[in-house]
Amino acid sequence: MLERVLLVIGFAVVVLAGALIVRAVARRRVAAAQGQPLPEELQARFAGSGPGIVYFFGPHCATCRQQAAVLDQLSAADRLTVVRLDATRATSLADALAVATVPATVIVDGARRVHAINLGFHSRDALEAQLRELA
Repeated sequence: MLERVLLVIGFAVVVLAGALIVRAVARRRVAAAQGQPLPEELQARFAGSGPGIVYFFGPHCATCRQQAAVLDQLSAADRLTVVRLDATRATSLADALAVATVPATVIVDGARRVHAINLGFHSRDALEAQLRELA
């Protein structure tokens, strides 16, 4: 019985350590991408000179549908450009912007540089706060 408990604890420690390593690598990649210019194929999809959002989603992602609803509200209220990309089809762009999970939102400033990369769902308030930082 004690051996099984120790085995389960050891397995949990290994899984936790692996998850922490993956998270640290993702954070480093995101930090390196911030401040970089958008890939050229994305720059042309933004209208005007204001900020915008690049949104990566997955076709079978329930949380992505919730994030899309938040972005719909935000773009309608603020006339904000939101470029939507299926991460399973735009893999090179997802890699270039350090997107490791969906949903992901990339806040882009008026000069078409990456201001912030959000992995996972982010509320309207959180996204609005990031956009206000650009004003």
